[in-house]
Amino acid sequence: MAFEGLREKAKDKWADAMSALQENATFNNLREQFESQSPASQRLIIFGSALLAVLLILSLPWSYLSTSRDNMTYFEENRVMIQRLLKAARIAKQGSPLPQPSGGEMLKGRVENILRENQLLPDQIGEISAAGDKVPVQIAPAIVTQTPITVPLKRLTLNQIVNLSHTLQSMGPGTKLMGMDITQAAGQTHYYDAVMTIVEFSLPVVRGEGPPSLEKRRGNAPGRRALPKDTDEDGE
Repeated sequence: MAFEGLREKAKDKWADAMSALQENATFNNLREQFESQSPASQRLIIFGSALLAVLLILSLPWSYLSTSRDNMTYFEENRVMIQRLLKAARIAKQGSPLPQPSGGEMLKGRVENILRENQLLPDQIGEISAAGDKVPVQIAPAIVTQTPITVPLKRLTLNQIVNLSHTLQSMGPGTKLMGMDITQAAGQTHYYDAVMTIVEFSLPVVRGEGPPSLEKRRGNAPGRRALPKDTDEDGE
């Protein structure tokens, strides 16, 4: 019964709307102009009106779709930016990848161990020393300490040079093979002499003051009176 009542009300409202439209002067004028057109023109007008109505109906979801695409693009750009910011924040919280200075002697000992592990003979190893002017420019920022050493080697095969250069390049954080001069060994056709320059990059230790002691904090507390050593706070 309720549905029937709603349908009757809808019919009445539609009839009222059509009656008001037919009494409208503008509508009647347009209808007269339409009826005065030829059948071909009437069909063209009907087709154009239907096409316009379809375009109007489709424009609404299309605008929503375009807005959604713009929002997705904006979201993706912000997400990438936030990910980069979070990555930068994590990197900033991490410690420096560079070790503390170990000194040239320790670096020299590490290199000598590598040469022994690669089974080089004593007469193939020259005197390992500080590089001096072998690194003429400051490669890293001024705060980074550079400790270069030169490693002269004699009568090496190409395989030995390749293996040694790879091992020295992978010694650990902050230690890199920065240069290598190779010449053919005197009187040899398949052996070569090499001078390798290894640089250890490190950061100096920054020593900060520790927290003040308990006695200093008590003594510096405002409004607190210092007591003699042989008296407690109750005066006893």
